[in-house]
Amino acid sequence: MSSEVAKQREEAEAKPEFTLKNVLLDIYNGAIALVINPQCAVVTYPIVICLASILTKYVIANIPYTEIDYRTYMQQVSLVEAGEIRYDAIGGDTGPIVYPGGFVQIYLFLKWITGGESIAEAQMLFSYLFTGCVAFTCVVYANIVDVQPWVVYLLLGSKRLVSIYVLRLFNDCWTTAAVLGVVVLLQQASAYNRSSKAIAFGLCLIAADLYSIAISIKMNALLYAPAFLIVTYFLVDENLLKFIAVLVVIPAQEIRWSYINQAFNFKRKFLYEWTVNWRFVPEATFLSDKFSNILLVLHVSVLLVFVFTRFLSPRITGKSIGQLIKDAFRPSATISPANKLTDEVAGPQLVFVIMAITNVIGVLFSRSLHYQFLSWYAWCLPGLLFVAGFPVWLGVPVWLVHEWCWNVFPSTEASSGVLVGLLTVVVGATWWNFDRWLPKPKVEDVKKNE
Repeated sequence: MSSEVAKQREEAEAKPEFTLKNVLLDIYNGAIALVINPQCAVVTYPIVICLASILTKYVIANIPYTEIDYRTYMQQVSLVEAGEIRYDAIGGDTGPIVYPGGFVQIYLFLKWITGGESIAEAQMLFSYLFTGCVAFTCVVYANIVDVQPWVVYLLLGSKRLVSIYVLRLFNDCWTTAAVLGVVVLLQQASAYNRSSKAIAFGLCLIAADLYSIAISIKMNALLYAPAFLIVTYFLVDENLLKFIAVLVVIPAQEIRWSYINQAFNFKRKFLYEWTVNWRFVPEATFLSDKFSNILLVLHVSVLLVFVFTRFLSPRITGKSIGQLIKDAFRPSATISPANKLTDEVAGPQLVFVIMAITNVIGVLFSRSLHYQFLSWYAWCLPGLLFVAGFPVWLGVPVWLVHEWCWNVFPSTEASSGVLVGLLTVVVGATWWNFDRWLPKPKVEDVKKNE
């Protein structure tokens, strides 16, 4: 009996006293946890998604719409609706059409919904699109091991990004939505690979179809192509026949030469006044073919470094590059059991990193970035900062400086120089911190395998 009394006394003494100091300490610890504790990330997802919906509606109600290209889009699709199919004959107030058929279909749908005149209705649709993109990004981030809540909050912090969606109505937003869907599908294919080959293969087929839709809206989705090919090759177990089937799903659409000439007019000169990333370069250099060729060489070179030292590293693939090349000519599955892309924990995170960094490398060496192009990679930047090893006290300031670069209008030598510098640091840090690409197995998983 005395032992029970002693035990109760010890338990009472172990409990913290109910004091103002302890209450404030609990509040402080809770607030810190909602910023850096990975276990709290799951709480932030529904909050951030709801706030995204509220934020866009607030912006629509209180900030005037700015006309840039939306009316031109409506004029262009109206010509298509009237029966015009020659790309060189389709245009509007701000120029000829330079986007593929997916763009036409989406804006024909918007014209049908809004009557082509109601900007308010179009803004509301883009509000839903922004919220949907945030929701998809949360799904992607939920597959990053031990992601911290501060990474998720940054999805709502960009003034420029929100305006691109609901105050500008750019078509880039739809491409981003499709690409996010592709990443989510590939993450799920990775998670299911070892438990159900059929489900994984089916998800890759759907991802390929959705990727073709992304490309059909705007060609910047091609920046993901190297990553998409590498990831899907491994997710179909290095099975050449399955891989070809995935590629065949991407439809070879009828493409008119008039569209090719306009969309891929390499003689076209970008306007120096609109560049966000190369303002610190003299205008004569910016307009030169030599500068364009240098950027292309740098893009390919950096991408190849990542491919051969990271994406195809034995630490990911479970085999040497030489063996990978030999196995590529075999029609049957040759996947290594040690391949991390097919691991249900490491795989989804690797899908994100490989897709995201490939895109950012393309953005870094883009011929010119215009303000709406922020939507190309804003979704993945917070996640890359985390994977690259930036702690909250460094990652948030870096993100804020990056946001400043995009809010300077017109761009200056300082803003563009800082932007290119920051993107270079992110790419370099992501390459350097390779260990963070591969999450460490949990203790219980290690014991289970022993």
